[in-house]
Amino acid sequence: MDVKLPNFLIVGAMRSGTTSLWRYLKQHPQIYMPSVKEPRFLASSIFLKLGDEFYRFQRVCKSDPTCTFEDYIELFRNAKDESAIGEASPHYLYPHRSTIPTIKHYLGDVKIIIILRNPADRAFSAYKHALLISNKKSPFKEQLPFEKCLEIEEERRKSEVWPMMNFYKDLGFYYRQVKAYMENFSRVKVCLYDDLNMDALGLIQDVYKFLEVDSSFTPEIGVKHNISPPMNKVLREFLLDYDHFLKKLLRPILLNSIGINNTEKLVNLFKNVDQIKMRPETRRYLIDLYRDDILKLQDLIQRDLSSWLK
Repeated sequence: MDVKLPNFLIVGAMRSGTTSLWRYLKQHPQIYMPSVKEPRFLASSIFLKLGDEFYRFQRVCKSDPTCTFEDYIELFRNAKDESAIGEASPHYLYPHRSTIPTIKHYLGDVKIIIILRNPADRAFSAYKHALLISNKKSPFKEQLPFEKCLEIEEERRKSEVWPMMNFYKDLGFYYRQVKAYMENFSRVKVCLYDDLNMDALGLIQDVYKFLEVDSSFTPEIGVKHNISPPMNKVLREFLLDYDHFLKKLLRPILLNSIGINNTEKLVNLFKNVDQIKMRPETRRYLIDLYRDDILKLQDLIQRDLSSWLK
């Protein structure tokens, strides 16, 4: 069998637009990306060493379909004549010390795409995401106020059980992460979430050029993907808008499947998360925390990041 493997990767950052990039690139006829977003195989060694008793291991190595190299190869079996083959796993950027050697071992000097977001906004987006995805299967539900989470983050990181998503502050120190990739790979493209918001088509077509495919191709870009809260849009509107046209059709199904109490809890959860705003003093704290890192990053990537410091 002719084994096909990625010649490019979207490596992160988390909550910065990787899902949108993945969906837009998948639409291009010269690009192959598997239907599974976030295979995380090239970061799996981080979790495998932890063992069964750790939640990170259970979440990544037991629940994901790509725990072995054979599983990973299988993701690209259907690739045909596409010149660009890739995948998107935002777990690859932050633990760069472990993932970079693994990437080079399996894939060599592949093209790397990094997308970054204002680190204060990224941290709060991750917090809101964590509030919504917390479930009974996870012993590490996010239940604390954002400020308290920032205060105890060092304890969480040392515990080796909390998911990376909950390292709200540390994931935003981009300089060391980006620098490591730029030093180890010859072709690294750094994109900004700001560009995705202001000119999605321009950004995507620029990425097409980087991947050396037809940059005149226009993907469908009308919908932002995996925004916070990360809900199916129809379900979310239905739950939050009692006048939604699907109310009469779907609400009885939801009530019958999970019960009235759980339905109301779900509705209230979405409403509450929607209403959460970052405190101005918390934003000031985070901006001051990241200031030096942002200034070093803008010199590294040659982009004006002054808007991140406001």
